[in-house]
Amino acid sequence: MQFAAVALAAVALSSQPSLAKLVLKPSAVGAGYVMLTRSDGKGTAQRTLDLCGTKNYASESLRTDRLQVDYLKQGAKLALSNEVVTYQGSGAQKALREVAQHAQTCPNKPIAFEGQPPLVYTITPIRDSKLLPGYVALRINVHGKINGKRVSAIRFAVYQRVGSVLSGVYSYAVNGVSGAAQQAFVLHAAEASAKMLRGGSQGALPA
Repeated sequence: MQFAAVALAAVALSSQPSLAKLVLKPSAVGAGYVMLTRSDGKGTAQRTLDLCGTKNYASESLRTDRLQVDYLKQGAKLALSNEVVTYQGSGAQKALREVAQHAQTCPNKPIAFEGQPPLVYTITPIRDSKLLPGYVALRINVHGKINGKRVSAIRFAVYQRVGSVLSGVYSYAVNGVSGAAQQAFVLHAAEASAKMLRGGSQGALPA
């Protein structure tokens, strides 16, 4: 029995996809962009889902591995991050449902979580027919006050799933970049992520 259990565990490990092969290549983000590692980019110690706070994300406990990297370009006003996560069982499906639910029900009041100041998050779904079925793509307008100073920013997040893998593509921009430009930037990267996930599904990713 013990030998059988060890053998089954080995099979489960061998069937897990290589996350390093599923993150975006810098060239897919844009000409001149480079990939940067993050100090919190590996493993499940760092949470994945925190849209509209950190409550009611039961899928966090179902994660088995995680890799997040950033993409920057010297002088560019747009930056990107790609996070790929594996889950046990139907955890990836659950994560996608949870983030969609949080997007729909986020209250119109300041929310503070994990050291973040209390800010208001106005979340609007966006559409892209080139993404994977069931995707969740969001424009996130952030505004409020920090130390008495009014702040505002636009961010985007796109979540897609194939099998046990969830991919999140997140964009950030400095002030002065239009929301339309940032949306085009993040959707271009998310479409590339969809292609990589589709390719992975031909191998180790069960549908």
